This record gives sequence, C-alpha cells and structure tokens, in this order.
Amino acid sequence: MMGVSFPMGARRAAPYAATALAVVLVLFGSFLALNDDGREERGFEATLVGEAEFSNILLDIKKADIESYGVEPGDKLILQFPDDRFVGYYTKTHSGIALFDIFISSYEDKDDVEIGIFCGDIQEMLGEYGYGTTFTIIPTGEKSEYYNKIPHYIAGYSDDPEDFDSIQTYANYREVTQGNFKEDRLYRSASPFQHNGMRYIYCDQYLREVGVDHIFSISLDMDRIAPYRYDGSYAFELYDEGRVTAKYLSTAIPFHEDEVLFVMNTIADLDGSIGFSCSHGKDRTGIYCAMLEALAGASYQEIREDYMLSMCNYYGIFPHSEEYYAVASMVLDRMFYLFANPSLIEDVTAIDWDEIDIGKYDAEEIVSGYLLYIGMTQERLDQLVASITG
Repeated sequence: MMGVSFPMGARRAAPYAATALAVVLVLFGSFLALNDDGREERGFEATLVGEAEFSNILLDIKKADIESYGVEPGDKLILQFPDDRFVGYYTKTHSGIALFDIFISSYEDKDDVEIGIFCGDIQEMLGEYGYGTTFTIIPTGEKSEYYNKIPHYIAGYSDDPEDFDSIQTYANYREVTQGNFKEDRLYRSASPFQHNGMRYIYCDQYLREVGVDHIFSISLDMDRIAPYRYDGSYAFELYDEGRVTAKYLSTAIPFHEDEVLFVMNTIADLDGSIGFSCSHGKDRTGIYCAMLEALAGASYQEIREDYMLSMCNYYGIFPHSEEYYAVASMVLDRMFYLFANPSLIEDVTAIDWDEIDIGKYDAEEIVSGYLLYIGMTQERLDQLVASITG
C-alpha cells in the first residue's frame, strides 16, 4: 500500500514559508514579526502544552487572551512557527471551518483553546513541533470566506423532532439510489444505537420497515454497542444474531487508508441489504456513500446533491442557496479533490483551495483511481462495484 499519511518529524513547506531572518520583539505583551517582505506584523505567543480531543493540541492561552487582541470568530490568522508559517482561522467550537483548514478554537462553555486541522491530525502535521513549542499568532484583519455564509451550519442543529418538517428529515434516513446503485442494497441513516436525541428510535424503525439484513456502524466499536441496548430494538435483534459490523472510524478519511479499505471491503463482502450509519449519518456516512455512489456511476452533481441533502436535513439549509454551495465547496469538493490528487495529502496545508476545479473530473474515475492508489487491487475493485450495482 502506498502511504500518504504525514511522516512524524517532517516539516511542512507551507505557501507562507517563514524567513529564517524573522525577528520577534516583545512590545506591550504582544510581538512584532518581520514577514518575508520586511513588513511588521503584530501578534501574540502561544505554546503547545498537551493533547486535546480529536487529535487537537491544547494551548497555554485562554479564550479571553485571544479575544483581548480583538480576534473574533472567523478571523484569518498567520501561525508563525520556528521554521514554518501556516494560515489558520479562529473559531468557536470548531464552527465555520473548511475541510483541512487549520483552526484555533475556543468553546462557549469553557476557557480552553486548541489548535487543530479540520478532518486531519494536527499532531502529525506539525511533526517535530512537539509539546513545549512556542509560536506566534498574527491576526491578519481578514475573515474566512465561508464564515458569514453558513449561519445555519454553525448554529442550526437541533435534537428536537418538532424543529423538522418530517421524521425522515429529522432522522436523516433514506435508500442510496444514485447512479446504477442496486435496489435494496444500501440504506443510510443516523445511528440506530447512539442516542442523538430520539433519532436512534426512528432510524431503528426505518431499518426494521425496510428489513435490512445487516447493520454496518462506523461510529462505534463492537464492544461499545451493548450499553445502548433498549427494548424492542431491531438493531439489537440483528446484533444478537451476529449481523452487525461496528468499528469506530475517523472523520479524517483520506489520512486513514486502512479504514477506507475496511469500509469498501466490508461492503463488498456483505450480502443482502445493509443499514449504514455513523453517529448522525451525514459526515463519515456522507463521504463513504459519496464514494460508493461514484463507483456506481453517479455523476458528481448527483453525489453532491445527496451529500448536501443531509446538511439540509440537519441545519435547515435551503437547497441551492449561497449557504448550500458554500458548505458543498468547503467539504465535499475539497474531499474529492484530494481523492483525485492523493499525492497532495501529505502537503494538504499547501493547497490553494481557491484554485481547485472539481467540475472537470469524472467521479467514478476519481474514486476508482484513489482506491487503486491506496492498495486495492483491480480484481477487488471490480468485486466491490459488482456488489453495489445492478
């Protein structure tokens, strides 16, 4: 298998590569740095201090420290490390950040501040910059191009069924039918196990109604399912019969080739109909279903519309609105661009996302080529395609 994960200890040559002559001066609690053009940039320091959730790294500064410098959610930042310079954005609770962008994030309910990369592993990306590394955060005065275009995606989530037009919208369940997908083969939904509001009950009822033969969950390991048991559950009937496959998988899909192959091989090997889900059935489920739809011959437009249906379901995004296209661009388009250009995964922070053009690619060729690149054989790929089409 060809490895495309970040090698530990590697330095990233970002498009904002730091000059070795950069000078940082203390001034009234902030810092002045000279950029590559010799201009002064005012910033403040932060230090990597320990592990946080989702492979993020905890910083030694607090939310009040950042905001005392006038930094607001959505602000673009330059992150000056000893020998590298990156672009990042300030967010609250990871909201309003595009796929594979670096963020400095604080939280509504606590004072901690973290650095991470959306759907990536910041610890691997930073390589030799371990705990104890101090870097400078330099506000640019610019905003993320997405932040103000996605209000529902930031705050529109609800667990109350009364806030949705229908139970199907609330529970986000449907059959996968794009392209030449085989009828009664794959049903996607929120988890029938995990208690995200009442979604699990309605998803379970739906999977019973359509009579799936097997449940494939990618948000729980097998030994984590039992505590969610509840009376009358079809999912647990299948679990007791040995017809559940469950494995917790990362949202950072392109950085985990083994997990991608696990999903594809599992789908290929399971006979009959499958209920496929992560926690909410929109992010991990959405990307893997998009890949399978591509293999079934769906156009990228069909794939995009199905992916975005979940976003509309969850956040009340109006189809084909500015917000709709902003979310599609910052998530699905970027993901498929990496599938089309897997050699760039190691330097994902160096990609100029404003220059990508996903429209010229054939979705089936993208996903087939990516699976072959990460180690799937042509024979196995043909078996997978045959298992989902007809």
